[in-house]
Amino acid sequence: MRKYMYMFIVLLIVVLSVQSIFALEITFVVGDVIVQRNNKDNIAVVGMKLSQGDIIVTKSASIAELLYADKSIVRIFENTKVKIASIQDNQENVSVINGVIKAKIAKLQKGQSKKVYTPTTVCAIRGTEFFVAVSDSSDSRVNMEEGNLTLVNPYGEVNVHGDEQATAEVAKKPLRDDNPKNPELWKNTADKDFLLEPQKYAASYEEYLSMLEQRSSMQKAEIEKLTQSPVKKKDSKKLEKDLDELENKAAVIEDDFCLGDCANAAVDHVLQSYKEKKQEIFESFNKVKQQADRVVQQQKANYEAIMAIKEAYRKSYEEIKGKHKESIEKIKEEVEKVQGQ
Repeated sequence: MRKYMYMFIVLLIVVLSVQSIFALEITFVVGDVIVQRNNKDNIAVVGMKLSQGDIIVTKSASIAELLYADKSIVRIFENTKVKIASIQDNQENVSVINGVIKAKIAKLQKGQSKKVYTPTTVCAIRGTEFFVAVSDSSDSRVNMEEGNLTLVNPYGEVNVHGDEQATAEVAKKPLRDDNPKNPELWKNTADKDFLLEPQKYAASYEEYLSMLEQRSSMQKAEIEKLTQSPVKKKDSKKLEKDLDELENKAAVIEDDFCLGDCANAAVDHVLQSYKEKKQEIFESFNKVKQQADRVVQQQKANYEAIMAIKEAYRKSYEEIKGKHKESIEKIKEEVEKVQGQ
């Protein structure tokens, strides 16, 4: 009996682990939709579970919808690439590499977080409905329908409310604007502008990646200082404060990593799209790609390092809290013994 109970517990843990890894799924597909996983193309079907790193590609006249665990929905329009950026720690974040999506996000619960990344901005969501468009140049556009969100990148941030619009161009601060164009029309216009002056956009990309690289170097130095100062068995309140500060640092490092990763994928998209069509564009962005690879490699190393440090602090905090609980229990036992005499 105990053997079967043990097997049941193991099975339950496995099931729960799979559910936590696969928190997003495809619930609607029309046309030609592909899920790229581990460098392999898979035909998207309703009910397919998605994991971190998957890329959903919709072809011409095709649509797909993703469902979150809390019933939030992301609709992916035709000719669009979306990556599952992260599924962990109550977060389910996606990156729009190129194309247009519409997100309808449920009201967030305490401790829950959702973000939509583009190559040029982080959309921090607080329960809302909005469109996101990303052009071939990686300029990004948000059209709100209701609710509010904050657009953040290394150059600044802006809050967008109600039915407002905002644009985040490469190497620039996000800005609200009065442009009434719908997302698809905005993207078509931006793609045409990109074809007219590709070298200008390549130069902006180099400036943007240099900014991310500078931030990454500073973050690396901070992480090295933390690594050289091992976790001390402090009181739980002080350790809890340190852990909160680490959470904030880790969130910034993760955002930068996801921005860099999305930008790198966007440059890949340009190279794939224009290799046969426009040699000048391919040559300009091939140089940018080398820079993007270098930046993302360092950002990934920073992210993995800060997460390891955070885990060490978390374990120390839980150990202290556990010992404190044990002490309380022992005191209770002693009191009960005295009372029983």
